[in-house]
Order: sequence, then C-alpha cells, then structure tokens
Amino acid sequence: MGGMGTSNTAWRGAAAGLILFAIIALALFLALRPAQLEMPASGGARALLRLDNALGATVEPVDYPTARMLGISIHDGDFIVTSVANRGPAVDAGIHVGDVIERIGGKPAASAEAALHSPSRTPIEINRHGKHAIVSVDFAGA
Repeated sequence: MGGMGTSNTAWRGAAAGLILFAIIALALFLALRPAQLEMPASGGARALLRLDNALGATVEPVDYPTARMLGISIHDGDFIVTSVANRGPAVDAGIHVGDVIERIGGKPAASAEAALHSPSRTPIEINRHGKHAIVSVDFAGA
C-alpha cells in the first residue's frame, strides 16, 4: 500500500510540472509575439478616418460602379457620404447621405487634409444628384 501513495505523489508532481510548463510557454508566447495594433492598412485609409472624424460623417471613395449608379462621371479622389452623425460639422453644413464630396477648401477631396485644420469655415463642393453646391464647414468647432 505504501507503493500506491508514492505513485499518486509522483503523478501529482508530474501534473503540476506539466501545468507550470504550459503556463510558462503561454506567457512566453504572449510576451514575444509582435503586438498587433488595429490600424488601417495605408496612409490613405488613415487620412480617410481623419476626414470622417473631422466631418462627423462617414465617407468612402467613389468607385466606378457607384459613379455609374449615381449617373456621375468618376473623378479620382471624390468621396460619397455614407452616413452622417446626428451632431457635427457635416449635419450643421447640410451635408446628406449620398452627397459626393468633390473638393474641400478648393482642392480635390482626397488631397485636402490640410483644410481639416483650418481655423475658419472651409468650403466643400458637393454633387447632390447631379447638382453642384458649395457648403461651408466649420472644422475648428469639431
């Protein structure tokens, strides 16, 4: 019977060692793996997020199928508004879902990031169902 107690003790020691090894292996795996930050893949995607945040709306690049559906000619760098927040510069300026942003501060929309930091109201040229309009957005108040 004395041999049975030694067997249980050996088994418990082996199990404890295995658990300790697994914990150490997991800790090393988590510590040594590269950190993965959730960031957009490109600088263009990050710029688009900055525009979304400053505008208080979600915009997407206009692709060929969207331009065709809207009956507009496609210009590189145009953005379509896909949602507008309840409060913010976009709704204050009268921007609607479906508007196509063509120019911001007189520059093509895709290259107008500097206008997002303007201390004064910024003109945005939109195409709403084929009709062009210019609205004034206050990015400074965002």
